[in-house]
Amino acid sequence: MDYPPYPNASGGGPPLLPRRPLQGPAVVAIVLGSVAAVVGLGLLALFIAFAYVYGENHAGMRFPSDDVTVASCVRDEVTGRPAAGIRITSGAARSGTYTVRVAFRDARTGKGRGTAAGEGGVTVADLAAGGTASRQVAGPVPVRGAPVCELGDVTFESTRDAGSGATSAR
Repeated sequence: MDYPPYPNASGGGPPLLPRRPLQGPAVVAIVLGSVAAVVGLGLLALFIAFAYVYGENHAGMRFPSDDVTVASCVRDEVTGRPAAGIRITSGAARSGTYTVRVAFRDARTGKGRGTAAGEGGVTVADLAAGGTASRQVAGPVPVRGAPVCELGDVTFESTRDAGSGATSAR
């Protein structure tokens, strides 16, 4: 049995890939690709740095609505209007005034969450830091069924300086 001759492994013969010097379009493509990769990685690093700093700066951030709860929601038997019991526990670092809006709905009428039965509001002036206050808010329109009371807009305005506890003169 005759076998074909083994290939010559001496390195002779044509190279596997022809060697030509890189020319204009290939050089431009390589340079542009490298620049795009560096710019992309730089933008990614900036985004990660921004997200980290944003999270650190807003770690202790709180909203006035975090301090307010709707403690009760009932229908006044005499007037038929909804009434909400509001409880404010100040988590602020200083004294301030809370303004709370409550949206009322009539659960018996309408579809889904009921039809609007108006809004009511209350202001608690100069509540001390860490202090607690309870107020009643009455709706403007009588409801036929059970009322639904939803916390609306809550604002807080500081009335004292955080450092000294006294009103700032400047």
